[in-house]
Amino acid sequence: MPPSTNPQVPGSQAGSPRNRRLVAAWLFLLAFMIWIMAGIGGYTRDTGSGLSIMDWDPIMGTLPPLSAAAWNAVFAKYQTISQYKLLHHGMNLAGFKQIFWPEYIHRLWGRLMGVVLLVPLIAFAATGRIEKRLIPWLVLLFILGGLQGAIGWFMVSSGFFANSVAVEPWRLSLHFFAAMFLLGAVLWTALTVQSPSPACHPHTRTLRRLTLAAFLLLLLAMFGGTFVSGIHGITAFDPAKGIGTGQPPAGWPFSGIFSDTATIIFDHQLLAVIATLAILTVTVQTLRRGAPAPVRDAALAAGGLVILQFLLGFAALMSKMLDLGVVHQMNAILLLGCLLLLLHRLRGATP
Repeated sequence: MPPSTNPQVPGSQAGSPRNRRLVAAWLFLLAFMIWIMAGIGGYTRDTGSGLSIMDWDPIMGTLPPLSAAAWNAVFAKYQTISQYKLLHHGMNLAGFKQIFWPEYIHRLWGRLMGVVLLVPLIAFAATGRIEKRLIPWLVLLFILGGLQGAIGWFMVSSGFFANSVAVEPWRLSLHFFAAMFLLGAVLWTALTVQSPSPACHPHTRTLRRLTLAAFLLLLLAMFGGTFVSGIHGITAFDPAKGIGTGQPPAGWPFSGIFSDTATIIFDHQLLAVIATLAILTVTVQTLRRGAPAPVRDAALAAGGLVILQFLLGFAALMSKMLDLGVVHQMNAILLLGCLLLLLHRLRGATP
């Protein structure tokens, strides 16, 4: 997490309220862009678009094909992989463009985030609007953002293996959680720049521990969700076979944890129920303890989002609508951010 900051240093231009608001707004924008990036990534995954671009070219890949010859060359590369041969054989160029553009936008958005991080960072550092102790941390986040692009290519490349029509789920999970680390780091930094001094909240240390436990349980449920997404589990719901009905499959819990569709879906559902109960417990305990308004509001928001998350997961599975699955993922990230906000507001918790 970022180094602590002290806005009370005499003569500190960077520590002025105006500059802190400016830097915090910039970082909140970055967090929002990461959230949108996750949504675009979820859409490309669910539509099978992620394998449509066969090269990782961080610089020249900024431009899409600009001529008929360029389009034909990109399409010809795609026709060499198993996804085309096994799933899309006979697809024409128009059909290829439909799966090309979501992946292209996904990669372009990632490049745009790099620009939005680096250019203001240089400008703020040059004009003294950002505290010097934060600069190395933000440079590190920029480097990690570039590494995230490399992890994304590591994930995509697994879809080019022989007889493979999708990326490997564990690589998908790695890519997603690397993004969540970046989101959490940027959001926590923004909140700390905005409110550098923790407010003292007596008798809330137990509540902070409960919130941390709920946060970790949510991460586990989201981990399970990446595997459900990786195997396209939303389309596998089949009550006749006991898949997705909430019943433990044969051999559970010692077999098929990362390979059997029914087990993967059940594990995610079980973790989701546990995380939901934990988050609702945090909300109820916050209200019972009469926590201060900022803590209470964050806990209420978390309670509302987790109920919505549960309903979205149920609706996505029952309807088999991929778009609902994407909304389910984006709401999970909002919920994660909300719990992070609650933890930040509980920094000053005391026994």
